[in-house]
Parts: sequence; C-alpha cells; structure tokens
Amino acid sequence: MRPRQKRQGADFGLSFLDCICCGFGAIVLLFVITMGAANKIIETLRDRLEMVTQQRIAKLKDLDVEEADMRMKAEAVADDLQKEQQVSEDLADAMTRLSQRINDLQAAKENLLVEIDAEKEEVASMQKELELALELPALNLPVGLPIESNYIAFVFDTSGSMRDTRTDQLMEQALAKIQDVLNTYPAIEGIQFIDADGRFILAGDPNWIPDDPRIREQALRALANYPIFSNSNPVPGIFRAIRSLYRPEDDTMHMAVFVFGDEFTGEAEPVLSRLESINPRKEDGSRHVSINGVGFPTVLRYPLMGSHTGMKFANLMREVAFRHDGAFIALR
Repeated sequence: MRPRQKRQGADFGLSFLDCICCGFGAIVLLFVITMGAANKIIETLRDRLEMVTQQRIAKLKDLDVEEADMRMKAEAVADDLQKEQQVSEDLADAMTRLSQRINDLQAAKENLLVEIDAEKEEVASMQKELELALELPALNLPVGLPIESNYIAFVFDTSGSMRDTRTDQLMEQALAKIQDVLNTYPAIEGIQFIDADGRFILAGDPNWIPDDPRIREQALRALANYPIFSNSNPVPGIFRAIRSLYRPEDDTMHMAVFVFGDEFTGEAEPVLSRLESINPRKEDGSRHVSINGVGFPTVLRYPLMGSHTGMKFANLMREVAFRHDGAFIALR
C-alpha cells in the first residue's frame, strides 16, 4: 500500500470566512438602519419643501391678483386724468369765449344804458316840453390840457362821418390830432384806445397798456385800419373807459379821457347826470377822471348831413369838459 500523504493546511479557514461574512452583514445592517432614518428625514424635508412651495405659489397668486388690481386702477386713473385734462381744456376754451362775450355784452350794456337814458329824456321832454339848450362854443376856444395825467384813454368815433370816403380809413386829420395829443404827453404810465361803442381797439381785455413809442405807432396803424364802424355816439365809450380803467384804490393815478368825434345823437342832460354818479368829485373838489373833447366839423360843414348832431356833440363835450376838469377843442 502506498502510504498516505499528509494534507497541507489552508491559508484561510472557515473561521475567517465567518468573520468576514459577519462583518459584511453588520455593515449591511447598519446601512439599512441608517437609510431608514435618512428616508424619514428626507420625507420630512420634502413635506416642508412642498408646504413652503405651496405657500410661495399662493403668495404669487395673491401678488398676481394685486398686480392686476393695481393695473386696472392705474388705467382708471389715467382715464380719469385724460378726462380731467379734456374738461380743463374745454373750460379754458369756454372761459375765453365767455370773456369775449362779457366784453361784447359790456359794450352792448353801455349802448343800452345810453339808449334808455335817451328814451327817458325824450319821454320827459314830451311831458314837460322842455329841452336842454347849450350854446355852440367858439371854434377858437383856448385849450388847457390836464398835463398832470399819467394814464390816458382815447375814445374814438369810428363811424362813417369820421372816415375817408375813398378808403374807409380814419381821416388823416383825426390821426394827426391824435398824434398832437400824444406828443403833449411824452411819458405816461398807461395808455388805452376804445371805440365809441366801448370796444377796446388794441386789446380785448380792459387793462392798461404800458406806454412806449412802439405802442403809439401800433395804435395809430390800428386806428387807421380799424374795420369796425361805431355809432355816432361817444357816450358808451366814455362810460366804458371810466368804469373799466379807473382804479380808485391807486392814489397815484391821474386819469384823463380824450374823446374824438363829430356827432352826438342823444340828449345831454342824462349823460351829464350819469357822469356825475360815475365820476364824482373828490374831497378837494377835483374829479377822479378828467374828460376832454376834440370836435371835428365834418357834419357842421354839410347841413344836409344833419348839422344838428354836430352841434349836439359840441354842446355836450363843452359842458362835459367844463364840469370834469378838461378842455374842449373845436376844429375848423
């Protein structure tokens, strides 16, 4: 028999394998235990994250709603603002038209007051058979202009009798006399030009215009080409000048009115009476406004044109100038 060979010993035994397996098993067990705890933490974090996300989404929705509301309000405000601007522009246009209308109505009022006074005087004269008679002043009446005046208003009769029949412009003689009066006052504070019906020739509003050579030249050009024919009655213009331009609160104002015309169709007494009320005397006896007249003999030269209206104008302005600290100039 062959003798048995001895078995060689193994480098790794079962015991070592058992240890290795146990170690791996322990690691797997720890891993499983750890993963279970981590899953709970992850789930908790996920729940919290979902809750925060839902809150943020709800907040975004609220912000979207607020943004939409703000946008609608902004659009409404913009619409309201546009409407307000339109209303403001409409009101400005209406105010401009109203101002012009008031100016026209004021001129019409002055004419109406004069006509009413004339009608009253006519009725009174019919009842009493009495008419005021004033003598026609001499054509070479000496002149004494109130040189202390610092505000001057010119009232012009722009009717047909005061115009050149070939051009319908104001007569050159009238323009020359206007220039003469202006030269008498080389430096004043305010100036204004009104037609016999009470319309302001250079400006639509009743305000003083600062005097300077440019304004004077512009005024003469405007008068020469003034297209509106007034009535042959300067009384509305006189009343408008005093009521609109005189400032009783200004102690430094010395206002003078110069009336250029050739005819008067009403009665003198109502005019004189009304002037007493709107231009009374001051405590020192002087008038607030001096009134002067320059009469043109356009109708006196031609009896067929109605020279009695020319005599009425001369009588009226002589008496008005005498009573209201002015002077009357009768031209030949």
